[in-house]
Amino acid sequence: MSWVKVAIIFLLLLVVGLFDFVISHKPVNASRDPLSSPNSDIASSVSTWTLYDRDPNQLWNRLYSALYQRVTSDSKECGYDELDPLLWWQTKYLLTNPANRRALAVLDEFLSTHGERVIDDPLKRAILQRDLWAIFDWTTQLQESTPEKLNLQDKLSRVIRRLALSPEEIAKLPNFYQRAIKSKSFAPAYEPNKRDRSFLPPDLFDSTGAYVMLSARGGSPIALGHVAFFSARSVFLIFMRLPAGREATLKYLKSLSEFSKPWLPDPDNPGRVVPNPDLPEFPAGTQLVLIRKMVLIDSNGNLQPTNIIEDIQIRVHRAIPSEIPGVLNLSRNEAHAALDVFEFKFSRPKLFANESGGLRAVVTGEKEFALFRSHGIDFEQREPLQACASCHFQPGVHSMLSRGRMESGGMQRVEVMPSWDLNYESNETKWWKGTQYNWGLLQGLWRSQSETTN
Repeated sequence: MSWVKVAIIFLLLLVVGLFDFVISHKPVNASRDPLSSPNSDIASSVSTWTLYDRDPNQLWNRLYSALYQRVTSDSKECGYDELDPLLWWQTKYLLTNPANRRALAVLDEFLSTHGERVIDDPLKRAILQRDLWAIFDWTTQLQESTPEKLNLQDKLSRVIRRLALSPEEIAKLPNFYQRAIKSKSFAPAYEPNKRDRSFLPPDLFDSTGAYVMLSARGGSPIALGHVAFFSARSVFLIFMRLPAGREATLKYLKSLSEFSKPWLPDPDNPGRVVPNPDLPEFPAGTQLVLIRKMVLIDSNGNLQPTNIIEDIQIRVHRAIPSEIPGVLNLSRNEAHAALDVFEFKFSRPKLFANESGGLRAVVTGEKEFALFRSHGIDFEQREPLQACASCHFQPGVHSMLSRGRMESGGMQRVEVMPSWDLNYESNETKWWKGTQYNWGLLQGLWRSQSETTN
């Protein structure tokens, strides 16, 4: 890899980080009430963790519980089926006792008894590896190197390696989006007169269908903010669909690409830019879709994207207000109110039970523990459907945060275009991960281990 490309990536991360900081310090619909989330309520009713086996004392259940179970200040248990571990950048849990001691004890038991042999289901092995990998990457966010942290990293890396599937086994994992479609659990299309009804388009991944996959002109992952926050353990894809279908979408993207000045100098802030109001706008009814797909580490230590869907967010722009606000103003939220937002989250119990492709629809009013673009405070909460609309508060094309970040060493702003390679985002995500300290650390620990997975 050239040093120029590496330098560009780090400049991009700095810009994205600053933007995320500004957004995160103007939270909307955020709450620190640990009782108001449907997920936390569901988790609090689970007296035993029986995700991998009906026996709560089964080793995999105890390992998952030791790493993912959290208890709020008012003794509410949570974490049972959270999409990501409830660990923020300021969190000390798992790195201090008694939580660290408990986690190390179960990891030691797993290693000494070859716990990887207890379950041979490839899907369950994949999910446990995915969950442990998230914990490992989180430990690298803290600068201090304590014995508790180093010991946890070492043991996590060993178990992650033992759980690894072969490339052939990963390739055979089912297409879970297609399973969700075939289950008929969700409506197939958006209906304006049933705006609360969640839908999943059957032709989303059809390369000749109405939805066009996007990439960033100039390289790097298109949803770099998401890729960076989740440290490239997921591939993020963005699709666009204009109401008139594929040809209209491609024609619109061409007009966007040919527009010479999408950004103008900001008269109030020298050196900064603002959106050009004359930029071609997509029509009302346009849909934008963000897909998060799971990445695994195979038995050779290589990154392997999968067809396991972790999250889907769909924005339907019912109207396109003309004003382009510079900041979110809830007293004047025309673009915010003109959005219908839908989200589907990965559910481990549904995945293992082969229900609805392992997905559940987020309902209106539901709250979640805020991780992405949060303050880093344990158990901070928000409404995900409202948070999505609040981040993408500008109208139409200007709501696309994948546009506008700096590229080419800070000399050019990124614009979007139809993806020329369906594997491009996966390849760029793998390359990006390869530049990260946490991947180098995990690879070093992996390669230093003399044990085998047999």
